[in-house]
Amino acid sequence: MPWRICKRSSDGCFRGYASRESPDHARMLHRDARGGSPVTLVRIAKDWDWPDLLRQTPGGEGIWDGVRFTLDPVEECDCLVVLNNRMKSHVQTRCPEGMVWALMQEPYAWGFTDWMAEGHGAFSRVYTNYLPGRGGKYVPSHPAIPWHVDRTFDDLVSCAVPAKNRGMSWVVGSCRDLPGHMERLSFLKFLQSRATAEIDLYGRAVRYIEDKWDGLADYRYSVAAENAVWPDYWTEKIADCFLSWTVPVYHGCPNLEKYFPADSFVRIDIGRPREALKTIRRVLREDDWERRFPALDEARRRVLHEYQLFPHLARLVRAEPPGEREKVLQTIPAYRRSAGTKMRRALYKVRKQYLRLSRR
Repeated sequence: MPWRICKRSSDGCFRGYASRESPDHARMLHRDARGGSPVTLVRIAKDWDWPDLLRQTPGGEGIWDGVRFTLDPVEECDCLVVLNNRMKSHVQTRCPEGMVWALMQEPYAWGFTDWMAEGHGAFSRVYTNYLPGRGGKYVPSHPAIPWHVDRTFDDLVSCAVPAKNRGMSWVVGSCRDLPGHMERLSFLKFLQSRATAEIDLYGRAVRYIEDKWDGLADYRYSVAAENAVWPDYWTEKIADCFLSWTVPVYHGCPNLEKYFPADSFVRIDIGRPREALKTIRRVLREDDWERRFPALDEARRRVLHEYQLFPHLARLVRAEPPGEREKVLQTIPAYRRSAGTKMRRALYKVRKQYLRLSRR
């Protein structure tokens, strides 16, 4: 069956919101969609604009399981969640003690993402794939990075399975900041010299497409290679495959089976390119997409209803309902590198340039 687009409602994704300038804004956010009983209000602070996070909630309204999420700088909330601890200016709001959290969404890289390892004093809890300390405030977590296919939650839950009349694709980026980026580009170069007839290549590194869906939806399989191989670190690279019912041929998270059925993906190691290409060719030859479909469909359900940002945060917040606890002024300072990390940053830049030159 061909995929059909299910349009969002014409009044957009901010239906029912008061203006952030309104003095009643915070009060309105604390009421459910029917104006009834109070709901838990979670403020999300982040330093990036795309993609639109609220599109990942039903109707784009920012509500999940009785928890309302806002991206607005409200003066008070029940929980504050900062994505990635790299804010360029301070974040301030009133909320209960113990309800100021960080969620790390990048892989840790010495000299590059040092904010994952320092500057956490203002947070009562840090959900992260990299644990700079044992116990206490640090809790293992997947990153819950937003999907990159240009579809809303409503689009995705109501669309039909695409026709799947093509074999394998790879939508690959052009970043060169991390060793994992360079390894991925090296694997791309290897495939371009040996397998261009077997894999359709897209992305900024090859052939730009406006919507990642267009490089996934028609394909039964797609290569998905993470920036780093680290427990609990998996991203939109594999989630986008699941959302389009495309089996990921995957390099990355070593404990992915903790999250998804084993039959929903195929593992490769791009650090061993010849063996990876053998696996790719075997996958295309055996072509067991239909056998894998139940596991693939279950993985898709888990992304949409369990692991994406809003069900993930709603579950964590509801496990510790703030209730009527007193709200106090909380300030998250802008991230500033320590003297030690400034030195690491300088060394990282030297190493990055060396890696670029050595891979030419």
